[in-house]
Amino acid sequence: MKKSKNSFENSPSRRSFLGSILAIAFTGLHVKTTFAAGKGERGGHPQVYLLRGLANIFSTGLDEIGRKLRVAGVDAHVESFTAWRSALNKIVSNRQKFGPSPVILVGHSLGANAIISLAQGLEKRGIRVDYMASFAATSPSPLPANITRAVNFYFSSHSWGAALTKGPGFKGRLDNLDLSHHQHVNHFNIEKQGPLQDEVVKGILRALR
Repeated sequence: MKKSKNSFENSPSRRSFLGSILAIAFTGLHVKTTFAAGKGERGGHPQVYLLRGLANIFSTGLDEIGRKLRVAGVDAHVESFTAWRSALNKIVSNRQKFGPSPVILVGHSLGANAIISLAQGLEKRGIRVDYMASFAATSPSPLPANITRAVNFYFSSHSWGAALTKGPGFKGRLDNLDLSHHQHVNHFNIEKQGPLQDEVVKGILRALR
């Protein structure tokens, strides 16, 4: 794993990769990185769920994103993709107990598919998803209309990971970022790339401001 990361960071494509990330991250350079006890402005604690992919062992980059969020004062839950229904129930229950609060969803591979299913369940209950980030979704459904902001890292060639599409009524912002020209990045290490992790963390912190 470490070897893959280093080969990417030292590759000739690193400059163009970082340039593309900086282009979308520029507005987030002065984001505040502390939140009192992880509490959002809408009353309850932010509901932040990161869902891993197959067998719950191939998406360790999500654990690192979760660690970075906790360092920034955000309570993040890293779970298997199979836990999306449980996460849905927890979000709904916390909303009933504490009132509206920001909802953040991140997923890799099958976990990326699962966060869309989770968002669809939230849409049926009238709950907004403030920010979603997906890494290499394998067979994603169209995005429901309750998503405010979605970022998707995918491959148009050389590896698994599909572009996301807008479902009926979707009026949020969707950015599909194609990483096919980075040959050292693939389905199995995409969520382990430091620049992508940092961009997702910045996006989450912006959504929680």
